[in-house]
Amino acid sequence: MTSDKFTKEEDKRFTLRINKKIFKLVENEAEKERRSVGRQIEAILAQHFDNENKE
Repeated sequence: MTSDKFTKEEDKRFTLRINKKIFKLVENEAEKERRSVGRQIEAILAQHFDNENKE
């Protein structure tokens, strides 16, 4: 069980320090996709690893 009611059992919480310019790019994309920044980062990483596994 997680330590808070907002984190799903399959999710992992952690702190990420990120360059402000990169954050703004991700934030803009997240807004277009109607996602949170965290979920947008997760989507970007998933897409990266999916593409890497196809090669």
